Amino acid sequence: MVGLLLGILGFAEIYPVISTFAWSGALEVQTLLELFGLPSWVVALAVAGMALGLFRLSAALERRFSHSSRI
Repeated sequence: MVGLLLGILGFAEIYPVISTFAWSGALEVQTLLELFGLPSWVVALAVAGMALGLFRLSAALERRFSHSSRI
């Protein structure tokens, strides 16, 4: 409940600064395919590769920084 109220008050304080952006209107839809101009299979392979790489990185970080007591 406190977080909700703080969020409302924070938005009310910052709104005058961002009002122009907030009312600027919707942007046209843009996908990764349109952005990079690549075939869909290349983008899908790149996204899957990034996901796999981040899973491996998180597993390595978990092994390194875990403080489990092994008896």
